[in-house]
Amino acid sequence: MELDELGLVPEESVVYQMLIAHPPAPAEAIGAATGLSVERAAAALCSLVTRGLVVRAADGHRYAAAPPAVALGAELAVHRERLQRAELTVARLTEAYRMATADRAQRELVEIVEGGEAIATRYRQLQLSARHTIDIFSAGRPQAVTPADSEEVTAIARDVRVRAVIDQGFMREPGAAENVAQSLADGVQVRTVTEVPYKLILCDDSVAMLPLHGRNADVDPAVVLHGGLTHMARELFEQVWERGSPYQGEPGAGVDPVDVHILRLLLAGLTDTAVATQVGLSARTVQRRIQLMMSHAGATSRLQLGWYAGQHGWV
Repeated sequence: MELDELGLVPEESVVYQMLIAHPPAPAEAIGAATGLSVERAAAALCSLVTRGLVVRAADGHRYAAAPPAVALGAELAVHRERLQRAELTVARLTEAYRMATADRAQRELVEIVEGGEAIATRYRQLQLSARHTIDIFSAGRPQAVTPADSEEVTAIARDVRVRAVIDQGFMREPGAAENVAQSLADGVQVRTVTEVPYKLILCDDSVAMLPLHGRNADVDPAVVLHGGLTHMARELFEQVWERGSPYQGEPGAGVDPVDVHILRLLLAGLTDTAVATQVGLSARTVQRRIQLMMSHAGATSRLQLGWYAGQHGWV
C-alpha cells in the first residue's frame, strides 16, 4: 500500500498500515511491531493524529486507525484540488506562451493575403521569384488568378521547371483547352486528374500559396506558407502528380488537330457534352468523330482507342 502519494513519510505509512491490520495499541507496542523506537513511533502517531488518520482511545494510551475511506478520502480530496489548481496554472501558462509566440510565428511562417488584386499580384511575385521549380494545382473556374496573371513563360525562360496538375472542373471552363495548349507550347509539363485537393502554387519547395479555407471556398483570402510549413504541400503535390495522366504536347503527323483536341479532353475525363463545348462542335459531331477514330484504330471501345492513341503518338 503506497501512502507516500498522499504525503505520508515512510514511518507514518508503516505505523498507519500496522494499525489498520491490528487492534488499538500503545505507542510502545506499535514501536515494537514496526521496528521503530518509542520516540519515533510516538512522533509518527502524533502526526497521524493531527491529520485525522489515527485516533487516541478513551484510555489515552492506545491508538487506533481511523476508517481509511473517511480519513484517506479527505486526503485524496485535498490532492485533487491541488492537481486541479496545477492544471489551471499550466493551462494559463500555455495560453500566455501561445499568445506571446503566435504573432512572431505568423510573421515568420504565415502570410495572409486578402483581396483579388493583392492575391493576383502575390501570385505573379511568387512565379517571378522562383529560381528552380514552380508546381501548380488548377481547379475549377479561375478567380483571383487567371491565365493572364501568369508569368510562366518568364520563369521557363530562366530554366525554371514548371509543372501543372489540372482537374476536370478546370477543363470544363470556357477556353480551358486553349489555355492548356498554350501552356504546353510554352514548355509547361501538364497532367490531369479527376479532382485536385485545392488550388495551389508551390515555388522552389519553400513557399506556397493556397486558399485559406480549402478547396470549395473562395480563394480570397489566401494564405502564403513559408519554410517547413510547405513540406506538406510539396508531398501532396508529388502524390497527385504521380497519379495524374500526362497531357501530351504535339500530336503525331497526319492526325487531325480537332481529333487530337477531342482525345485529350476525353483522356482528361470530360463528358462528350463538355468536350463539344470546348471544341465548338455539337455533341453528335464529337461522337461521330470518335467513332471514326475508333474505326481507324480498329478499336471496339474508347479504352482501346485511348491505348492506341498513346501508342501511336496521336496525343
